[in-house]
Amino acid sequence: MNWVYMMIVFIICIPGIYFMYQSEKIYLKEDDITDRQRLIIHVLTAIIFSTIGAFIVPKIEVVQQIEAMKIIKYGFGLGIICSIGHLLFYYMYFVPNLTREEYYKIETYYVNAGILSRLFYGGIIEEVIFRWSLLSLFLWLCQLVNVNNVTSEWLAIAISSFLFALIHLPSINLVASKPEKSMYVYAIIGNIWVGIFAGVAFVYGSLLAAIIVHMLFHLLWWPIQTREYAKLP
Repeated sequence: MNWVYMMIVFIICIPGIYFMYQSEKIYLKEDDITDRQRLIIHVLTAIIFSTIGAFIVPKIEVVQQIEAMKIIKYGFGLGIICSIGHLLFYYMYFVPNLTREEYYKIETYYVNAGILSRLFYGGIIEEVIFRWSLLSLFLWLCQLVNVNNVTSEWLAIAISSFLFALIHLPSINLVASKPEKSMYVYAIIGNIWVGIFAGVAFVYGSLLAAIIVHMLFHLLWWPIQTREYAKLP
């Protein structure tokens, strides 16, 4: 167990906890859990998954040290490619299959979530959960049963990316009472796409590279979203 890893990872989760805690207030209902309970859940989530990763990562073959060239290659390089691919899929496939009302609801949801919660919760805490913790866990299990390294890496990336997509499906119900099929297709394919790029960045470039991929995904999308949202009646 590497306690230094655990503390560092938990500390970088703190901004994400705060910004998500603030943005969630928009969606609270009278029968929702209290503010204190939500805050406790976010803190415990960060502690648990920071600890799981800190226990497993030293046991597996992934890049743990931060190296400038790997950060540039796997973080910024993959992040830009991931973002461009997603934007093409979103605006060429997904948006044309929506009604104007559905499009407005979805974009309103994203805008209300705020760029800070998307950057710091999505970009950091989701990477701690799905790459630092779960991808590492699946990779460790594969290596325990003597699956070769390349197969282990891609199997772990695929499984963690699929789970990453599944966890986003419930959010569809926040924006549409009767979701269209295209919403589920986008949620699955779009998030698997991001998960694969972030997974590769984590395995070959470190957790920081994976975080950069995820942050760039939101950061490059945000100005386009706000511009398109402003055009809607």
